[in-house]
Amino acid sequence: MGPKKKKKSKKKPKSKRGKNKPTGFEEYYVDAPMTPEQFEEEKSIYDVRIEDALLRYMKNRRIESDRRHIFMKYLTYGGVEVGPKMFAGVDEQDMKEMDNEQILIARAQTSINHEKLNLLVDFDAVVKGYLTSYFPYFFNPETEETIKLGTVTIRNFLSYLLYHDVCPEHNESIDAARRSCDIASKELWDNQQFTVKAPGDFNAACSTLFGGFLYDMYVEDDKWQNPKDNGVRMTRDIARKVVKFALAGAGSNEQAQRFRDLANSNALRAMLVEDIHGFEVTAVFPIDPDVRNFYQEYAPDLHPVGRITGRAYFDPGKPAYDLSQEERLEWALGNIQMPEFEFFLEEELLKHCYPGMKIMTSVWELNCGLHFFEDIQTAYCSIYTVLCNDLMLGWKKPRDLTNGEDDEEDDNDAGEDKDENAGNGGATK
Repeated sequence: MGPKKKKKSKKKPKSKRGKNKPTGFEEYYVDAPMTPEQFEEEKSIYDVRIEDALLRYMKNRRIESDRRHIFMKYLTYGGVEVGPKMFAGVDEQDMKEMDNEQILIARAQTSINHEKLNLLVDFDAVVKGYLTSYFPYFFNPETEETIKLGTVTIRNFLSYLLYHDVCPEHNESIDAARRSCDIASKELWDNQQFTVKAPGDFNAACSTLFGGFLYDMYVEDDKWQNPKDNGVRMTRDIARKVVKFALAGAGSNEQAQRFRDLANSNALRAMLVEDIHGFEVTAVFPIDPDVRNFYQEYAPDLHPVGRITGRAYFDPGKPAYDLSQEERLEWALGNIQMPEFEFFLEEELLKHCYPGMKIMTSVWELNCGLHFFEDIQTAYCSIYTVLCNDLMLGWKKPRDLTNGEDDEEDDNDAGEDKDENAGNGGATK
């Protein structure tokens, strides 16, 4: 007789593999009501350390890989150390002798270093810093689903802390952090769409006519063909039409008259606004119905424009510009007047703008009083916050190499995910 054939293992249906089970992150998901005994038990646990709240939270949620990656980075950013701890040295035999509580602790992959207990705890600041500064840069979320994966996950964790009364002395900060999650959820998606659609017809026309990136690469009638670029470039004739109708429809009489006089005398010039990183939106003015009717009657092939106003902005996450001692003093006293701008934008861009939005781009000023900008480098939320926490990611405590000890022990430790060293979602450096 030949060898027995191995029976093929049948795959379990999705319903039994857990793929259709609740994850705990559904929109209307709530934790089950607690009994008085459970409340008193959790109160005694959480009085000791917030680490236990993390253990139970992750035990009661089915956190899939993408969500887990975002959540663990958030914990790391906030001061929690993430990585395999005790479980690597616990075998099945040891597990049989443990109760549920001991098994939960043994499997823990998050902890808070006692050296960080003296740090300032600010849940709202950490959420703002992570979602508006680190999260867009590290994860580059290009869809609304990815953005909500981050904001909803963190909000869910914060709600858990409130519901279970884990740290009541920080409830106000936690509640503010939840509101920051809601703000970031909407504004991050607006930022993404604005960045993709920018700079718009009016700004492209100004760049083509007066200076900037498109002015330098312009070829009359677009005779030069780039096989890798299927886009249609704006000719100078179309650019002039776009600018003239924007001025006639949405511009003031003074702007239109000054533009005409300078254009007729061939004195119209544009200058790059130096020493700024971009601008912050201060007000948004939708398209006026009269302007819309004007375009429909006289230029139906063009997109009507509205207006936004803004002021010069300096990104706190970038090196500061070099200033003299007098300028530094004036800056510290708040006596420096920030340049203010006015831009014309089409509706496709206008609907994604909001007061407080920070747009990093090159700004140009025409000597007739108009402004335009070019391709967007990035856009930040109204609650954009820069912390030093991300500078500590990957930091390791220095070793004393003067005693000549073997480094093998430290090299073995390097196998752990040491860059996950920040934490509880609330500690700021």
